Amino acid sequence: MTTLDQHHPVDLTLDKTARELRIEWVDGSKSRYGFDYLAAMCPCANCREKRIEMAKNPLHVVSGPLGPAEVGNASMVGRYALSITWQAGCVSGIYSFDYLRSI
Repeated sequence: MTTLDQHHPVDLTLDKTARELRIEWVDGSKSRYGFDYLAAMCPCANCREKRIEMAKNPLHVVSGPLGPAEVGNASMVGRYALSITWQAGCVSGIYSFDYLRSI
């Protein structure tokens, strides 16, 4: 089985009540990702840059109330990724299945 085959989901469930994404992979393994974790690990360029900057600076100033991450919308991107938009944040995160397997 190639890496591409192993990183292909056979079942995707975005559960807004449980606030998690559940994936069953073709190799039989299962993954669960909480919305807060997925939002924090958004792979878009802006969010990646913010994570890099935060890692360099131990001082984090947070303005305004931060609530739990809520999914605005989700859709498939071809056969290789899932696009997730966040109600109060990023709208350009494309989570490839390779990336989801790696986190």
